[in-house]
Amino acid sequence: MQKKNETIEKLNEQNQKLAHHQRLQTIGTLTSSIAHEFNNLLTPIMGYSLMALEKLPAEEEELYDNILEIYNASKKAKEIISRLSDLSRKNPETCFRQVAPDELIRKTLSVANPAKPDNVEVILDLNCWEQRIRANEIQLSQLLLNLILNGFQAMEESGGILTVSTSFDEGNIQLVVADTGCGIPKDLQNKIFEPFFTTKEAGKG
Repeated sequence: MQKKNETIEKLNEQNQKLAHHQRLQTIGTLTSSIAHEFNNLLTPIMGYSLMALEKLPAEEEELYDNILEIYNASKKAKEIISRLSDLSRKNPETCFRQVAPDELIRKTLSVANPAKPDNVEVILDLNCWEQRIRANEIQLSQLLLNLILNGFQAMEESGGILTVSTSFDEGNIQLVVADTGCGIPKDLQNKIFEPFFTTKEAGKG
């Protein structure tokens, strides 16, 4: 009876993992679709903004600045959406390329920045501008994004500092994401590499 219960429990656990994985795939597809639609909306906004700037009389300085602000905001939104689309794109594990770690960190932070609580400060200590690593860029971005967002969530009530740093020593690059949040209880630290393990409530994990 005990073995039967253990088998059923393992089967239920596998089903939950499969369902979670399927939800992640659905979210990725949905994100990609939304990014595409937003790009379609932003393209004419940027285009008409430029057309308006070209036709404005020289004396309309205030109006020129306002329209330029619309164009710059649209351009920034387009860049963020492009990065979101990159993160959600299907990417084979064998797809490796030369990646600049410091540049990747800045790009990932720009995606995560809207989720940053006002009482959290981000400190960058990047020392690998000239270095490159051979890596799967999208998977590395996802890893970084998870660590950064976890840090933000850990400090959203009490505030704190998130530090992202890189260093190069004897041919090795070290990348560190640290926060001043509550940390992980010792009894849960052996579970941090378990797929889909979370202590957060539904919808936040």
